[in-house]
Amino acid sequence: MMMPVASRTDAFTAFQSQLRTLCLNEFPCGSGSWRTSTEKNVSDTRFTVTLKDYGANKEQEEALEEFVTSKFSPYSVDYSWSDEAKGLREIAVKSPWLITEDFIHNHFKTLRIVDKNVHHLDTGLLKLPYLEELTVTANHLTTVHSQNIPKTVKVLELVANKIDDLEQLCEDPPPELQHLGLGLNNISALHDYITGAYWPCLLSLDLSHNNLCDLIEIINKLSSLPKLRNLVLLGNPLALIPGYRGFTIDSLRKLDILDDLMISADEKHHFKGLARRKEYVLDEAKMTVKISAATGIPPPPEMLSTEEVPLYPVTTRTYYVEFKFLEDFQSKTRAESDNKKEQEKDKDQEKDAVANGNPAGGDDGGDKENPVTITEESSDVTSTCSPQPDPKDPTLTPSHTPPPTLKLVPYRTKGIHWTEAGFQFQYSQDIVIDDLPALKEYFKKGMELSIKEDKILSRPAETEESTEESKGGKDGKGKDKPPPPTGDKKKKKKEPEVELVHSPPEVSVLGTYTLELAEFIEGEYMIDETCTCKGQEGTTTGEEEALKEEDDGTDSKKDKKKKKERSDSPKGKKGKGDGKESKEGKDKGKKPASKPDKKESKAKRPGSGKSQHSDEEEEKPPPPPLTVSISVELHHWKTAQESIPSQTVMEKMALLEETIHE
Repeated sequence: MMMPVASRTDAFTAFQSQLRTLCLNEFPCGSGSWRTSTEKNVSDTRFTVTLKDYGANKEQEEALEEFVTSKFSPYSVDYSWSDEAKGLREIAVKSPWLITEDFIHNHFKTLRIVDKNVHHLDTGLLKLPYLEELTVTANHLTTVHSQNIPKTVKVLELVANKIDDLEQLCEDPPPELQHLGLGLNNISALHDYITGAYWPCLLSLDLSHNNLCDLIEIINKLSSLPKLRNLVLLGNPLALIPGYRGFTIDSLRKLDILDDLMISADEKHHFKGLARRKEYVLDEAKMTVKISAATGIPPPPEMLSTEEVPLYPVTTRTYYVEFKFLEDFQSKTRAESDNKKEQEKDKDQEKDAVANGNPAGGDDGGDKENPVTITEESSDVTSTCSPQPDPKDPTLTPSHTPPPTLKLVPYRTKGIHWTEAGFQFQYSQDIVIDDLPALKEYFKKGMELSIKEDKILSRPAETEESTEESKGGKDGKGKDKPPPPTGDKKKKKKEPEVELVHSPPEVSVLGTYTLELAEFIEGEYMIDETCTCKGQEGTTTGEEEALKEEDDGTDSKKDKKKKKERSDSPKGKKGKGDGKESKEGKDKGKKPASKPDKKESKAKRPGSGKSQHSDEEEEKPPPPPLTVSISVELHHWKTAQESIPSQTVMEKMALLEETIHE
């Protein structure tokens, strides 16, 4: 069955539906039959109650007020949508003759419309002339017309909507607005709309969890707000920049609170002068991933087997931890510069070919290949912060654009052989990401970790050559090569090193884990965790493989015994003697040999196989869990001095610039 879809509503319609929940004309409110009066013909006014029956009516009025004010009353309703809702209901009990439409509209100063499927702020809100606080959160607003907002509003909360355009909000905004909440929307640029020209009295601004990327440009726009004291930019891609907090504090000197944290005098002192070093404040984030150790990896089956292992093939197993992250900025720029060089070479070759008078068919082929390579490069490269799309363009609306595609690159530790002491990787990797929106999306999804095993089989080169000779005998290949000499053992003693041919590694996943990184979006700078990985289905540990080999060995021994008994049974038929002896011989050869074997086989299988394995499984403790110790750090500057890069970093940047220019 199809779920019913809520119809779109306007803000004033949602207000009226909330107003009806107060039941202002129903018991215990209003002037109904439940309100007794001495004279029925006299109209209900404030002079209806006389001094004679004042006491009785006063007791009745108190009882009605208790129905309204008590939390345990069956007539209590929700008053959270307005601070004046409860007082209005009390007035409806004490003085019901005052409840008129104009009185109700003039009574409200605060209004909260939360999750009411509101798509539009209509002109009906202008009927609330004394409204000071308007909250329309968790709805579906895409644009807000400031002309439909009462001019008396001082607090405007539009959090958790789909607002992507601020132009209509700034056409005629409330002149005395002190707080503007635009968090959890789709705002990607401020342009010239959030400036002191439109918001001269703005004290608090919430732009958290949007798509703002350009830190320097946005801080320059916000610096024009003369009375701004509280600012929230947390959850934007620009908040992942190392110098975000320091640059904001030093640029907005009058700011008192940033991201719900008080700005101390020490912070202002430490970050002093950072606003003048804009060349060091880049729109990129730096991460450091450290993997220290891993435990719980089962031993390889070669170490558990009690039988003699053949000399070849030699099995080598290495274990490592692999995780997927965004591509590093330096490696990406190098790859892009290499691609540009290749394209320039291709263009030069085409020009030379045209100058030499090559046929036009070759030119057409070259023209067809170039667009393909360009589209492949454009599909691989993720979205960047600048330039921003023009919000006035109707074809480019951030609310309808999908999140940036993530191009993940695997990173892995060095491979380590199995040891009883454990696996100490001591891995550390610095990653610089310039695609901040993609990094934010990556933090939402989390980091995928996996413990993997590489199995490589190594055989002598002679065995492969002999197989190649046997395969290529028909074609006449390998005839010039002489057969290997018989004295291989002597040569092996004289030559301890044998050339081995390695097979491609067989990769098996031992366990996986998804590390939650959403805390970085909320303002954390370090995540240190010991991850317990989940084992993959279909993979067996070394002990299970060894047990399977033992079971196969016992089954093969039983098959050999059966073959021997079958070969011994015909001998009884050929023996000489009387008929009885021959019959006895037959009986001894057939029946006694067959029946005890079945009984023994039936007795052996449940007794030796299943019962022993079940006892061993009961006695054996569960295997230890697979764990990986990992820490992820998001770099941030604590002082303005950290903004100056070291000499090695400057050299690397110079090399990158040279490669790009070349």
